[in-house]
Amino acid sequence: MKEAKFGISVGMGFRNPIEEQIELIGKVGYASCFTGWGDGCPIERWADAMAKNNVIYQSVHAPFTKAHLMWEDEGQGGEDYTDLLIRCVKDCAKVGVKIMVAHVIIGMDRHSPNALGLKRFERLVKAGEKNGVVIAFENTEGIEYLQAVMDEFKSSPACGFCWDTGHEMCYNYSEDVMARFGDKIVATHINDNLGMANRQNMTWLDDSHLLPFDGIADWQGVVDRLDKHGYNGIYTMELTRDSKPGKNTHAAYAEWSFEAFITKALERGKRIAALSH
Repeated sequence: MKEAKFGISVGMGFRNPIEEQIELIGKVGYASCFTGWGDGCPIERWADAMAKNNVIYQSVHAPFTKAHLMWEDEGQGGEDYTDLLIRCVKDCAKVGVKIMVAHVIIGMDRHSPNALGLKRFERLVKAGEKNGVVIAFENTEGIEYLQAVMDEFKSSPACGFCWDTGHEMCYNYSEDVMARFGDKIVATHINDNLGMANRQNMTWLDDSHLLPFDGIADWQGVVDRLDKHGYNGIYTMELTRDSKPGKNTHAAYAEWSFEAFITKALERGKRIAALSH
């Protein structure tokens, strides 16, 4: 990991134009970055900006706010959402992005994966195979859903795992999710948080996405697990400058510019890399 290359997300609460952010990401010294996606987004323009600034377009994060529809049989919502994800896959392929990060569920109160959802995810995985894009399924709420998807499609070259270190501490109750899925890891979302405010009432507000070393993460443990599973890909951070509603966790970042924020994040990433044996 000492020779690790680093990536970061665009956006993060800043309003600088994406192309400007990409230019600064390259200037500061990152190897890569990733973007979100939506129908009609200027993905080709973003890809051109990355090429111009010698930044790898490491991954695209697919829409996730309606991920629960994949498992529901009422109406057309599940099929429409599957189609949306497949369009995202095709856009990734169009600009040469090899990894699409996807959530398999949203909502803390859902715990019942089913055959209908797996059938829809099969369509998505097959689209990944056809287009040469790996679907990196991320650990979020409802780990039962992730387990079902990974079990069903683990033999596919288009099925991968994206490890979100902060999600593990809140949505997964600090369970070692790398022990379950680390053999399929193809991407990371490195970030810190403060754990759960209340285990019985955990919400998305506990998902802080702080800079590394500003929360309670065991970074030596993170590095040890990445090393154990032989991960040699880009170490991508997914962070935010802003506190969640009703929180004050990010107050220290409030006055930082985008360039100052990503510069500090890269310094923290290098501290993590230095922990590798």
